[in-house]
Amino acid sequence: MSAKPPRDLRRSPRLPAAVLKRRNWWMLLVFWILIVALSLRSTLEDIHRHNLEVATTGARNMFQMIWLIRQWNANHAAIYAPVDSNTPPNPYLHHPRRDVVTTDGQKLTMINPAYMTRLIAEIAQKENNVVFHITSLAPIRPDNAADPWEQSALKEFEQNLSKEVSSLTPRANGMLFRYMAPLYVNQACLKCHVDQGYKVGDVRGGISVTQPFSPFEAAARPSRHKAIMQHLSVFLLVAGLGWWALEQLRRRWLELESKVIELRRARSELVQSETLAGLGRMVAGFAHEINTPVGVAVGAVSQGEEVLREIDALLQAEEVREEDLRAGLETVRQSSSLALSNLRRAADLVRSFKRTAIDQMTEQTREFDLRELIQDVLLALHGLLKHTPVEVRLDCPEGLQIRGVPGLYDQVLTNLVLNSVQHAFAEGTRAGHLQIAVSFDADGRLCLDISDDGAGMSQEIAAHLFEPFYTTRRARGGTGLGLYLCYNIITSKLGGTIQCSSEVEQGTRFHIVVPVERC
Repeated sequence: MSAKPPRDLRRSPRLPAAVLKRRNWWMLLVFWILIVALSLRSTLEDIHRHNLEVATTGARNMFQMIWLIRQWNANHAAIYAPVDSNTPPNPYLHHPRRDVVTTDGQKLTMINPAYMTRLIAEIAQKENNVVFHITSLAPIRPDNAADPWEQSALKEFEQNLSKEVSSLTPRANGMLFRYMAPLYVNQACLKCHVDQGYKVGDVRGGISVTQPFSPFEAAARPSRHKAIMQHLSVFLLVAGLGWWALEQLRRRWLELESKVIELRRARSELVQSETLAGLGRMVAGFAHEINTPVGVAVGAVSQGEEVLREIDALLQAEEVREEDLRAGLETVRQSSSLALSNLRRAADLVRSFKRTAIDQMTEQTREFDLRELIQDVLLALHGLLKHTPVEVRLDCPEGLQIRGVPGLYDQVLTNLVLNSVQHAFAEGTRAGHLQIAVSFDADGRLCLDISDDGAGMSQEIAAHLFEPFYTTRRARGGTGLGLYLCYNIITSKLGGTIQCSSEVEQGTRFHIVVPVERC
């Protein structure tokens, strides 16, 4: 089971500039205007499209009505109407019985389908401002000649390109809606058009329906106004709420950012305090450790001084004997030798502590012996370790020279060793082994393994291992910054990685991989 890396607490997410700076809000407002405008345009286009569909359906129904009337007319042998000013004889109808007179003298004229269509069209134009126009590319009646728009439609019908055609045509007094559908030749049509060479199924011509589009637009005007008001209301509501929300978000974010800065400052101070606390523990251990050789040296010097006083007293009394003098000098010589060796040991301790302390307080890059550095750390912690049943083993090649910041390695090793003693070995009351192994991987990176056979930890604890302020020893003074400090040093300053694997009662292993420059 491995510990998860902590969240990156060195950086906090930044509020986008579009939200942080008010002048950028206008860009969001313009973007919102474009969205609403596109939506309104789409809605108005849908309304217009619906108007066209309604107009097309109406014109199609009118065409069907005219076609049915024509069909009814054509299916009868002949339809006659009294001759008057509104219904004169059709000069373009060549039929032997076009005009007849009843037995009582009433003049009648034949109404063929084309003539009936024209008469109905005149009534429709007068009453409803709707124009029906029966036309073809080869009309019998010149007035039935097709205009350019109708000619284009008729050609499409003849080429089977479409079954109906409709469009809007601009006029000075408004838009006109035009619709046209073809008239196909059937058997009844051949009674009048057989001489023109048509056969059943041919396109004889067509009927166009022309009417003003303004009534449809007027009917849809309330829908357009409603759509405009709805979009305007939504725009104002969202823009207002959005502006208010952005302002609240901006203020809240600035407050949080200020608090984050304060927390970073406090955390930095705590990390520095933890570093100094670690150094303090080393000082305490050093003071305890140096007391032994210094105490021995002081005792040896005191003993030598006492012997010298005794010899001096004998010399003054002229009672000294050669064997007493030689015995006293031998005692002084042994005391001096003991004092010198212990003072040299004390000097080595001072030199080691000085090197370790300076390294931990600075981040100066230099060449150093890694094995010697680890031994200095263990020597500085010897005062703590010698009172515990924990055996420390070091597996590191002799003379391993690398270039880097030794103080960073000091801090990492100190924290990991202390963490192991405190947690894995229950404050040094539990016996066990602590192994420090140094090696290199295939890419030439330094691999540092600190492992123990102590208590281990649960998955829940391991998941938060590198998070700041997380500790299971808060009641006993734990800060939860030791491993967080190690993680930051290794990942940020050394450019490496650290992983932890642990099982309850199976021990814990920290595996560190760092790119280094070997000397």
